Amino acid sequence: MSKVKLLVYRCCYITLALMIIGVAIDVSIKAGLGVSSWTVFHLGIAKHTGFTQGQISQFVGLVIVGLSYFLGIKPALGTVMNMVLIGWFYDLSVVLSLIPQATNLYAAAFYIAVSVFLTGFGGAMYMSAGLGAGPRDSLMLALTKHLNWPVGRIKTTMEVTVLVLGWILGGPVGIGTVAFSISVGPTMQRSFEFFRSLTAINSLAGAVMVIPVAKRAVKAKIARGCLSTETPS
Repeated sequence: MSKVKLLVYRCCYITLALMIIGVAIDVSIKAGLGVSSWTVFHLGIAKHTGFTQGQISQFVGLVIVGLSYFLGIKPALGTVMNMVLIGWFYDLSVVLSLIPQATNLYAAAFYIAVSVFLTGFGGAMYMSAGLGAGPRDSLMLALTKHLNWPVGRIKTTMEVTVLVLGWILGGPVGIGTVAFSISVGPTMQRSFEFFRSLTAINSLAGAVMVIPVAKRAVKAKIARGCLSTETPS
């Protein structure tokens, strides 16, 4: 397969992953039980502006990409796609009214479970293509390099900072926020195994042949604790 055709496959593959994540954000918000830390931050800002959550996500991503570049981390193709498409797909989901509002606690709990699964699944799908980390993970790695702190400390500091700022701005914090914090990472790690298993199916080789490219990088991320619980971005 030519390099151009392979790149097209990988871009289509990533686009599908980012669509899944965008819809997952809409599901989590419609649950009404709290959302992931970065979404709390985005919704907090959106509450005080005339912009949508998706547009705020794109703007924040752009600022973070610029800061990461200043710190020596150049954005990759996947980084830019992540920055633009997750917010776009979320807004599209809202405009099309794909997800109804949860009307009771059981439905809300189900929504949270579905959102955690879709976020972990979509995040693993995105990262396994090997076209670059999301904007927030890029910043995490840049700060790790410049501050010489462990990845875990940097990540925790970032997550807690945006969560607190988002909460102060009025973003929704609740049991759903806790569920995301403890569940998305393990869900994502298990999803990697699923995508690796697809490479053994010859009939799917053309569509998922991108997966082996990132195996080594993915294992390294897992070992360093870099699996993101953001809405991978």
